[in-house]
Amino acid sequence: MSDMNDLTEKTLNTERKYTGKIISVDLLDIELPDGRKTKREVIRHDNAVAILARRPDGKFVFVKQYRKAAEEALIEVIAGGLEAGEDPIEGAKRETAEETGYDVTSIKFLTTIICTPGYCEERIHIYFAELSETAHGQDQDPDENVYPVILSEAEVEDGIRNATIFDAKTLAAWACFKLAR
Repeated sequence: MSDMNDLTEKTLNTERKYTGKIISVDLLDIELPDGRKTKREVIRHDNAVAILARRPDGKFVFVKQYRKAAEEALIEVIAGGLEAGEDPIEGAKRETAEETGYDVTSIKFLTTIICTPGYCEERIHIYFAELSETAHGQDQDPDENVYPVILSEAEVEDGIRNATIFDAKTLAAWACFKLAR
């Protein structure tokens, strides 16, 4: 019988099954704490940042973009992958400017989440940012098609209640923002 305090699964072998532009997929042979052997599939994805952003007028800046995996346009917090060696706060400021055109005037760390720990290693560092009064224009990546959406607090909460805002990182950011008040 295994120790319930040590649930570590020992990796015996890793085989890379796929390498793409933003993800890789590994098949792992593992040993459970009690000695049984099994397999795990793990998606390798760089860490990211997500930013719940508020303008000086109290309205929040989200983004709307089509998500092919979901086959629909989603309203989400600002988010993006970190560049190699990039500090998460700097990445959050960069992503905010690129996706919305607003500059960050202050920023606060809220939490780090793993959206799908059953098969993906990606960690998303979530921040709350206060923004400049005006936007200077987006500077999106060449493969992005992102549109800023300005919402009041009531509109955000209506969207969550009505399931028009249901992206996991966005729900986590909103919950942590509300709890941090």
